[in-house]
Amino acid sequence: GHKDDLIMCLKLSKWFFLLLIVSLPLVRPFNLFLFDLQVPYTDLIFLLAFAFWVLALILRQTSMRSDRLFIFVGLYALAFTISTIFSLDSKTSFFKLLGEYYLFALCFLTFNLCRDLKFLKQIGFAWLTGTVVTIIASLVGILIFYLGLKTQSDNYLLSHLGSLPSGNYPRIRALFENANMMCNFLNVSIVFAFLAERLGWLKRTPARIVQLGVIAASLFTISPGLGGIALSTGLWYWTLFSNKSRRLFARSALLSGAVFAAVFFVAVLVSPDTQNTEQEIRLPFTNTTIEVSVRVLVWENTVGTFVKYPWVGKGTGTNVAEVKYQAMSGDNQILLEAHNVWLNVLGQTGLIGIAALLLMTAYLLSLCRFKARADTDVQYVRIALSCAFVGAFLYQGLAGSFEDARHLWILFGLMAAFSGSEINDSASDISEASKAP
Repeated sequence: GHKDDLIMCLKLSKWFFLLLIVSLPLVRPFNLFLFDLQVPYTDLIFLLAFAFWVLALILRQTSMRSDRLFIFVGLYALAFTISTIFSLDSKTSFFKLLGEYYLFALCFLTFNLCRDLKFLKQIGFAWLTGTVVTIIASLVGILIFYLGLKTQSDNYLLSHLGSLPSGNYPRIRALFENANMMCNFLNVSIVFAFLAERLGWLKRTPARIVQLGVIAASLFTISPGLGGIALSTGLWYWTLFSNKSRRLFARSALLSGAVFAAVFFVAVLVSPDTQNTEQEIRLPFTNTTIEVSVRVLVWENTVGTFVKYPWVGKGTGTNVAEVKYQAMSGDNQILLEAHNVWLNVLGQTGLIGIAALLLMTAYLLSLCRFKARADTDVQYVRIALSCAFVGAFLYQGLAGSFEDARHLWILFGLMAAFSGSEINDSASDISEASKAP
């Protein structure tokens, strides 16, 4: 009986962790405001998962593992703590710092719970369950838009248009806070859907349906992050087929993904001529004038913040920009964040923060693998996580502030978990592990 109690603690921790992953896309209306910060109720599931893991640790049902990643996470945490101490708004920074430590703990728990392919398969199913909920919500949002419910007050699943022109088209955010965050989550989802097909977690037909659903839902986010989905997809097919007879297909996939990503990034830099700025560009051989986009204006504004507060930044969680902008839809907006991971951290935490983030990013990049040395499941897991990291974090981070996205910190933990030699890499052991329910 006592042994069963011990096992139960770790099992409960894992179940709550899987429940948290299923609930990642359920941000609205399932949230509350705590100290002026929006907190999804689903974050409370983490407290249960972590508490049961600590209990399992105390009862010696599990052991604590660590990885060099946590040296860099520790430096990043230290930078945010210092920035909080010297913040211009100490109250906001303190409560935001608690949120940052939650993300670090989420990464640590992911790393410690995911020790084998059996549990990763369960994580994959949980992730794809949340993804299917998002796909269904998106399809409902699109359907009721074309049935006549075309405003956010009528259609809960719609996003505001941001800097896009108004028109007879829906921009979807499903149950996420915004469309860009939904697109970022779906970037990781599509790679999980590819992996599920490759490792036989899902049969080909359901796997392809989920993949097409992810692409359809993400297209309606009309987000710059679509370039990241294209890049991750191109990378995946390139790694999958580069050693085989379909090498031409592999190269074409990578080139297509890279071109698509480049086009989306260039599109983020410019917009039609408006009254917002005098930074105009006349296109050669035409009478057309364009201007730098609102994102470029926000980036410039954030650099100005950094120049004012170079060492420790303005403070954890503070607004690093203030750009007033009239969108093409006619909406007047005030943009307060950098819309770029590295600039947002630079503005909040200065040189100490950006140095820590760059070190952590470099370490995660060193874990990336884009070649299967052997035809084993672990090799494909490493490739999949690497493709997700490049698209969702490195690429999408150029045009969005995703450094506090819960799903990305889970991804970081998984990358570290599958980088070590503790996870057996022999084909026979892997195939048995992956067949386990």
